Amino acid sequence: MSAAPDTAMLLHAVERAPDGVLIVDEAGTVVYANRAMLGMSGYPDLEGRSVDELVPSALRGQHDALRARYMSEPTQRPMGAGLELALQHADGREVPVEISLSPFEHNGRFVITAVRDVSDRQEAQRRLSVAHEQLALVEERERIGRDLHDVVLQHLYGMGLTVQAIGVGAPDAVADKLQAVVEDVDRIISEVRTIVFTLGTAGARGALGQELADVVAQASRVLGFTPALRLEGPVDSVLTNEVRTEMIASMREALGNVARHAKASEAAVLVTVDAGSVVMTVVDDGVGPPADQASVQAGHGLKNLHSRAAGFGGTCTLQRRNGTPGAELRWTVPF
Repeated sequence: MSAAPDTAMLLHAVERAPDGVLIVDEAGTVVYANRAMLGMSGYPDLEGRSVDELVPSALRGQHDALRARYMSEPTQRPMGAGLELALQHADGREVPVEISLSPFEHNGRFVITAVRDVSDRQEAQRRLSVAHEQLALVEERERIGRDLHDVVLQHLYGMGLTVQAIGVGAPDAVADKLQAVVEDVDRIISEVRTIVFTLGTAGARGALGQELADVVAQASRVLGFTPALRLEGPVDSVLTNEVRTEMIASMREALGNVARHAKASEAAVLVTVDAGSVVMTVVDDGVGPPADQASVQAGHGLKNLHSRAAGFGGTCTLQRRNGTPGAELRWTVPF
């Protein structure tokens, strides 16, 4: 059996301990403090000082009574279980700590006080709490973004198409006013989409095909039939949010023009990537555009389509289809 450690070894071990160790007599006077305790408190020496000096000043007045109560019935236990404790440093700042008490008798009553600095742990807990709060905020932003994207935008698309349908065959003065309403709806859609992307909702990207399909579904109520829709190439990945917004609005505008003017029974939309540009082509089997190009260019709908494309350095053309009845609109924007 190995020999029991001598007093010098025990003292050396306590001095090397990572936690602070105080020995306090029944009157509250410190009779011993190890190296860790001195470093934690900021005092060069604690022997002979009152332990109350290490208590935060706001609680110091209560500590004498609490210490006397403990000394009357001392037990081995943590101090202030469930409470956030602090040690007052020599420079006046408070250091968060955990404290354990253990009484013993040796020519009088004493208490061994083990003190652990928990500053790093509290900082880690604070950072974890902040991370949880940020995660909750991100999830809430995601939810709001999805609601705006999946509900509000689709209602706005439908509203725009409904207003366009009301304008079919209306007098010019009424059609102009309705067109102004449609333009306001487009502006609101653009603003809402900007908010959606600012919120960073994961569902906002990667769903271009679904958005276009929603516009087609809304347009079918006005047209009386459902246009065909096809996407070719990496359209989703090459479009900026701004171009995406304008292309969706332009598609709705183009299908609205088909409903107002074409008298068509079929239509199709093709969106593709071609030589550094995204191209949206809308064809129908209706009466086709007027032969007079000046009349074609004068229409409000085509002006809006030209304007949307030109804002990104693109073009928009409308012409008769080759060899078959109807019209072909080609909306092109570089990326």
